[in-house]
Amino acid sequence: MRQRKNTAILIAAMALLLVAACDRSVVYDEHFTVDENGWNMDEPIVFNIEAEDTSETCLCFLDIRNRNDYAFSNIFFFITTIYPNGEIAADTNIEFQLAMPDGKWLGKESGRYVDGRYPLCYFHFPEKGKYQFVIHHAMRDTLLAGIKDIGMHVERVTVK
Repeated sequence: MRQRKNTAILIAAMALLLVAACDRSVVYDEHFTVDENGWNMDEPIVFNIEAEDTSETCLCFLDIRNRNDYAFSNIFFFITTIYPNGEIAADTNIEFQLAMPDGKWLGKESGRYVDGRYPLCYFHFPEKGKYQFVIHHAMRDTLLAGIKDIGMHVERVTVK
């Protein structure tokens, strides 16, 4: 019994240390609703982020809200980054798993929808100004049904 209590205290202390070691503050959080008839692959979602601080690293997430009748267990995206000076980074092709092989959704289910936040990348804004993240879905269906919202969430990450 005493050993369990000590173990529980040690785990709680370690968790507190991990939370205290990283201080995250939200830099950007925006979501766009997709056309209810489907998301056309030729219609990108564009996130405009105004960077003021060039000294810190940020952690970028994609928020995906899909219907629970979404026909796939994953989703692919093409993501283009445009820097304030007009430089365009090469397209990134990325896949997110939305469901387990047995069909269980990985996000939080609520009614007809499943909400998931998926880590995209660490990003350092090298210069002040407006950055654009242009996102197209890269699925085989030209008109992708079952996606409700796409969002981008960016947190400043500072290791103390």
